[in-house]
Formats: sequence, C-alpha cells, structure tokens
Amino acid sequence: MARKVIHSATITLKLPLDTSVEEEEAALQAAGIPVDAIGNAASGFLFIRYTSDWKNPAKIFRWFATGVGHVAT
Repeated sequence: MARKVIHSATITLKLPLDTSVEEEEAALQAAGIPVDAIGNAASGFLFIRYTSDWKNPAKIFRWFATGVGHVAT
C-alpha cells in the first residue's frame, strides 16, 4: 500500500486583510510565488486561508511547489 506524503509549504506569506489586490499580487511575486495575471498560481498549489484573529485579521498564503499529498513511490 502506498503512503501519502504531506510536506510543508514551500513558501508561506501572511498579509493584512486590507491589502489591495495589486499589493497582494506584487507581494506574492516578490516572495517567489508564480502567479498569473488574475492572481492564480501559475504552477504548484496555492492555499489561502484567513486568520481568526479579529484584532489583526490577515490572509495566509501557503504555496506548494509540487502537489499536496502526492503518493510516495
């Protein structure tokens, strides 16, 4: 039976919730995350979640260079 390999994100970035789309895209690119013209990951897998901190709300971007949960051989 093959087992799944889960790995840590290649790049993790935390941005304030009120960051504009243009600033968000520039920050992602500056961090090394390949995004296309509409902000989607051009390669790999980009997972976005929101923090539950109501005092300092933020978005956390986790980019995986390869697929998440690929099967080890």
